[in-house]
Amino acid sequence: MDTQILFLINRQWTNPFLDWMMAIFTNFDLWRPLLFILIPLLLWRGGFRWRAFIFATLITLGVADGIFTQITKVLVDRPRPMQALADVREVALARTHPTVLGVFRAPEVTLSPAPSEDIIGRSFPSGHAVNNSLLATLAILFFGRRGAWYIIPAGLVSYSRIYCGSHWPSDVLVSVFAGVGFALTGYVVLAYLYKKVTARWFPRFHSLHPELVPSP
Repeated sequence: MDTQILFLINRQWTNPFLDWMMAIFTNFDLWRPLLFILIPLLLWRGGFRWRAFIFATLITLGVADGIFTQITKVLVDRPRPMQALADVREVALARTHPTVLGVFRAPEVTLSPAPSEDIIGRSFPSGHAVNNSLLATLAILFFGRRGAWYIIPAGLVSYSRIYCGSHWPSDVLVSVFAGVGFALTGYVVLAYLYKKVTARWFPRFHSLHPELVPSP
């Protein structure tokens, strides 16, 4: 079933426009400069809610991506589709410097070669799916309906990992649930610690912001 769904998405449900769009959404290097601008700007001008959201996101991502995802990839050692199967479409943004120039070129589409015997697998979990589903969940918890809009780019990023031949559908599905779970757990733990620590050690600040997520 995993292979059948992969081939539907990666081989059949394709066209040049989707190749271009999925290559953009799957390329984190393209989005990194924007984050380097947005995060300091929001910390400076965003107010308490934005600062709390960024704080919670960075802490939770540090655990989910920095520990869970990296360790699990090594332990599971699952080959990526492009490593395990021949003729998987590998879709990527054209290599340019700077990376953003690749947006204005046709993406690179190649077919994977016959699988090799010596493979170091890093397919499970999908860091892209874990991180973006985590971010979408925290966005909803902090911003409600406005935050729910991030479900769209998070879904496109997760889908792109299958479309571009980097992950199996089951990798992405399980990773999405893992990301949601980490977000909910992180939110509960951080909200509890925030209330306890600020009430005890920073009472004046606590009187101004008694909750990690302010009431609307």
